[in-house]
Amino acid sequence: MPSNSKKKTWVKPKQIIVTVGHCKYCKKEIINTDSFVSFYKSGHAHYICMKIDADKDSESNGESHLR
Repeated sequence: MPSNSKKKTWVKPKQIIVTVGHCKYCKKEIINTDSFVSFYKSGHAHYICMKIDADKDSESNGESHLR
């Protein structure tokens, strides 16, 4: 039985870019397309900034990077 209805074509929605906030470490603006983490009470940070800070803390505590 042939269908008389047209095939639906979906239009991909435009990507919406939103400002999330400012980085806790570098103070630069974070947008939703960046790789970032959110903290419970202290805002947001770029993932790389948080990782660098965590590496500095682990070195100062004498922890080894060999795991």
